[in-house]
Amino acid sequence: MDDYPEDDTGGIKDLRDAAERGKKATQELDAMKREMAFLKAGVDTDTKAGQLLYKAYDGELETDLLRAEAAELGILRDAPAPVQEKSDDSDRQATQERRALAENTVPPENQTESPYDAGHKAFRESLDAGRPKEDSAARFIHTVLEAAGGDSPDPRVVQSGS
Repeated sequence: MDDYPEDDTGGIKDLRDAAERGKKATQELDAMKREMAFLKAGVDTDTKAGQLLYKAYDGELETDLLRAEAAELGILRDAPAPVQEKSDDSDRQATQERRALAENTVPPENQTESPYDAGHKAFRESLDAGRPKEDSAARFIHTVLEAAGGDSPDPRVVQSGS
């Protein structure tokens, strides 16, 4: 009676897997948008107070609102920070790793692909190459932030305030 085989579980399984991957990608994108909003607002998420604000904040992710919350708590990055006596080897290594990640990027002005798509592609390539998830995520963030900065920021990343 039907033109379809009775046991088509492979197709349904594939659809479920695709839906799960889409859900995870959406969650990753939302997390990265949140992180970018906090970075753009200048919130110092390296401090305990900044980490708590990052986890607990449930308001709109608008720069001005985040900046006001952070200013009230005294955790803005542009606020004078305590002077660090000397940098240790782990700081230098982290800096070198960030520079290495940034070496293979396309300048934003030469970018035709959406910075989010390019960042996700760089994330996947880095992950597939065996790099840690944190390094791969840093590739995504770097790609998007590069597009947001400079003299002519990509309008697909930077939106004018309301």
